[in-house]
Amino acid sequence: MKKLPFVILLVSVAAAVVACSHGPQWRQLVLVDSLMTQSLHDSAYYMLEQVDPDELSGENERMYYDVLKCELSQLGIKDSLHFEEPFDSVLNRCIAYYQNAGDQRNLVRACLSKGKYLLKQRHEHEKASTWLKLAEDNLMQINDFRLSYQAYEALATLNYYSGNYDLAMEYAYKTLACAEYSGDPHQMTYAYNHLLVLYMVRQEPDSILKYSKRSVSLLSQMSPQNRSHALGNLAVICLNNNQLDSAEAYLEKARAEHPQTFIDLRLAEISYVRGNHALADSLWNRALCTTDLRDRFAAFQSMANKMYDAGDYRGTADAAAHMLELKDSLAEQMRTTEVLTIQKKFDKEVERRKLDRFMMWSLVVALAVLALIAAGIIYHIRRTNRAKERMMRDQVLISDYQRQIEQLQSSGKDVTREVRTLQQKIDTIQAEQTAQLSEGRALYERVVSGESVVTWSKEQLLKFIEYYKVVNLAFMMQLERDYTRLSPGNRLFLILQDMGKTDDEMTHILGVSEGALRTTRSRLRQKRVAREKG
Repeated sequence: MKKLPFVILLVSVAAAVVACSHGPQWRQLVLVDSLMTQSLHDSAYYMLEQVDPDELSGENERMYYDVLKCELSQLGIKDSLHFEEPFDSVLNRCIAYYQNAGDQRNLVRACLSKGKYLLKQRHEHEKASTWLKLAEDNLMQINDFRLSYQAYEALATLNYYSGNYDLAMEYAYKTLACAEYSGDPHQMTYAYNHLLVLYMVRQEPDSILKYSKRSVSLLSQMSPQNRSHALGNLAVICLNNNQLDSAEAYLEKARAEHPQTFIDLRLAEISYVRGNHALADSLWNRALCTTDLRDRFAAFQSMANKMYDAGDYRGTADAAAHMLELKDSLAEQMRTTEVLTIQKKFDKEVERRKLDRFMMWSLVVALAVLALIAAGIIYHIRRTNRAKERMMRDQVLISDYQRQIEQLQSSGKDVTREVRTLQQKIDTIQAEQTAQLSEGRALYERVVSGESVVTWSKEQLLKFIEYYKVVNLAFMMQLERDYTRLSPGNRLFLILQDMGKTDDEMTHILGVSEGALRTTRSRLRQKRVAREKG
């Protein structure tokens, strides 16, 4: 299913929403961005030309403008995009800004532009590798198949130039996956061509034929440059099969679409094989006019091979001498091992940092949770113990005061004043208990009136049990001695029995059947027997 129209719709809607909250210049930039997302590069270029840089407000607009301008300039649409400072400096400024701003999408675009610039204009493969891998790493945080395609395509090209063909193949297939997801025929064509070239290096005829057919099927939908590449690849296949006429026809069509150095080289080889050395020399000389060291080396290599086959050893020696002159410069550019090492090291470092961050934050969260749980448990235990100790102390005092009152009253003397003093102490303690356990007392009174506890929360149940210590401390102390690890429900059951509630009343209060009541009573009896035997 072609998903590009849906993606374009989403991007356009998002662009419209964002643009409404900014000024006219920002809205123009968002429109340029939207057109680029739809691969409408000529329209995007025209709209960017309408933006006056002097009217941009704020650093955010300026950086957005620079990123779009850099990206468009690398597409080769127009030659009139002018930069007042070095291209490299513009990208460095954009990268620093978007790193600080946390704008992952535009950071990826800036890193991609810098990586492509270092790869294609400067031929600095090591530096290009670093920026392209940084762009790839940040792709994980956004969902943009257009940028993913560009990153994988650039990494495939980098590794092809560096001789890392296995890694180039891996990125070429990622490029194809992004192209197929978007449904863009231009992207699919380029991906097919890239795979075709890599399978030529591997000399796998079946795969060469497979991707050649797929590429040809999209010729009518290609740009002239891509069409030239596709036709040139077909010509190479014909040359490998010694089909010179078919190869020459494909190469002439390819040159008509878009002149390229490798086309002149292949035509020169065909002319030399046919004996037309003058035409071959003319084509080789035209190919040597390129400033790309790889193309120049390929031209001298092509000349040396054909001249050697024809027995022209002087010409072969001259071409070989030129190749030796270029060899050191070309080797410095390529640095195959260093580029591959940098990429692997970068990947490992990224994974290590991610794992370290994950482990660190997991440990911090786990320790924080454990600390909170431990603090909560300790606080609850201390608070409960303090409450129990205070309750026990108060009840002991009440019992002692009551005993003193009984002794005074039985002495036969006039002890009204002493009794009143002791009674005031008892009243004071009970008043404090009532204030502390007011909710428990209210719950107790509800149970006394026969109200059901079915809808009570655990907290209410515990407050009721705590308050019952005021009502009958001796009984609650007896429970502590006779049972171990009683649940709040079992404590409530025994308290209701102590309150003199009948079985009918208890089934209503607890919301259980008579059978469940008998079962609970039997289990509690067994617990008590077991405790006594122990």
